[in-house]
Amino acid sequence: MNPITKAINEVKYRIPKAILEKVFIDGSRYYRSTMAASIDEQIETLVLRPRVLVDCNLIGGQLDLVPLDGLTFERPLQYTTVIHIPGSRLHGRTINSALNVSFFNSAAIAGYAAAGVMGMGQFAGGTSSYGTDNSAAMGAAAGVMSAFDKIPMVSTSRVKLIAHNTICIYDGVNIPANSYLRCILSYDDQMSALPMRAYKHFSQLVEYAVKAYIYNELIINLDQGELVYGQTIGVFKTIVESYADANTNYQEYLKDVVEAVLFMSDENQYLRFIKLTTGSNR
Repeated sequence: MNPITKAINEVKYRIPKAILEKVFIDGSRYYRSTMAASIDEQIETLVLRPRVLVDCNLIGGQLDLVPLDGLTFERPLQYTTVIHIPGSRLHGRTINSALNVSFFNSAAIAGYAAAGVMGMGQFAGGTSSYGTDNSAAMGAAAGVMSAFDKIPMVSTSRVKLIAHNTICIYDGVNIPANSYLRCILSYDDQMSALPMRAYKHFSQLVEYAVKAYIYNELIINLDQGELVYGQTIGVFKTIVESYADANTNYQEYLKDVVEAVLFMSDENQYLRFIKLTTGSNR
């Protein structure tokens, strides 16, 4: 089960069926007379995708490192480079924001790696006595650690998303082939990146969105005294009127809860945040 299916199922448990049918089934008959409408399909089409998923992508997304090698670089102005990134490198998704472009210094990495390998050999061949051999072994061990620690890297944050999956780098004299774009990608259509422990928060957000949609669709007609499914108008209207704060609840829950949940659900973003705030190199 994915989070979208779970959220729609939860909505059907929490909102009376008669209300859901009035909004999502009766309201669809005018333009879908030859097709059997489904509550699940209508909720997903009218509420979940156009509102909830759009908002989740605006405040969330997934951190990714996209290789730029082999792509065509355009130079419309001096020190300005424009690169269009095909969907095949983005797992079929869209770039929400571009954070920085970086490249690894291959020569330096090779030098560090060579030092590390040599150090391992020295360490393995050292004697157990204290003195010169021990100092050499300790130095070799330090070399091995440094080889895997602070790898030299050059980057620029003067990069901007200027069109669909197209970035512009503003201060690059020469962009090397081994460059990478650090960016935030949109979620896939099924929100599959969301861990199961976050499903309940996503479901709550969808519930607020559906209730807000129902309120906006029905409240005017109910004030005009429309009778729904033969029920007393008071019961139906009372339930719908209880959704008056749903839109406010949606906005507050999105900002106060879901934004944090989406951020911590992306392991790459969250670990990078922890490293930056604690000063860790690992």
